[in-house]
Amino acid sequence: MLTITTLPEAEKFVRRQQRLGNDVRWDNYDMVFFREAPQGVYSKNGAFRNGEWGFENRSPVTGAGWEVDYRNVKRGRRSRN
Repeated sequence: MLTITTLPEAEKFVRRQQRLGNDVRWDNYDMVFFREAPQGVYSKNGAFRNGEWGFENRSPVTGAGWEVDYRNVKRGRRSRN
């Protein structure tokens, strides 16, 4: 799990993930990650977004901050310089 402890760090994380093409948004203070998959129509975590079915995973804020599962995180390419 990735732990993000402050709101400015969380906002920066969400912006970076959006730039990398990850469908993540805020719902109040929860981070909501969406992944397109037709099987989402049959799941309790299924959601219909932007004309497509998929899965939503939420990372609610806790006393320690936001705990984000690594499966929801996109990583950018690192330069070798």
